[in-house]
Amino acid sequence: MTARRLEITADLIRRYSRRGNFHSDAETARALGLPGLVAQGAHVAGPAYGLLLDTWGDAFLEQGELDLRFVGIVLAGDTVDATVEVDGDEAVVTVENTTHGRTAVVGRAWRRSR
Repeated sequence: MTARRLEITADLIRRYSRRGNFHSDAETARALGLPGLVAQGAHVAGPAYGLLLDTWGDAFLEQGELDLRFVGIVLAGDTVDATVEVDGDEAVVTVENTTHGRTAVVGRAWRRSR
């Protein structure tokens, strides 16, 4: 199993998101009833994707598939820990919001043989 940590800062959320939505504008987020800036799912899953690239390299880019479910909110200031458990050509992906002690992303990945 491999792991990677990422602190989701307000600056990272704004740089990752387009302007004027609840991901990049705290006022818009609060108007929607959210407690603040919300990270996009793909942003939160980024550390796990990096681990898959570290493990499988170009083979994952060329023939990999990723099936993720975004199951928990991640806010500015939260820290996430991604883990990838690889078994041959398949992997289980989990991203935990360690700040709030809840799961943020679950899924699996695989690479196809040529």
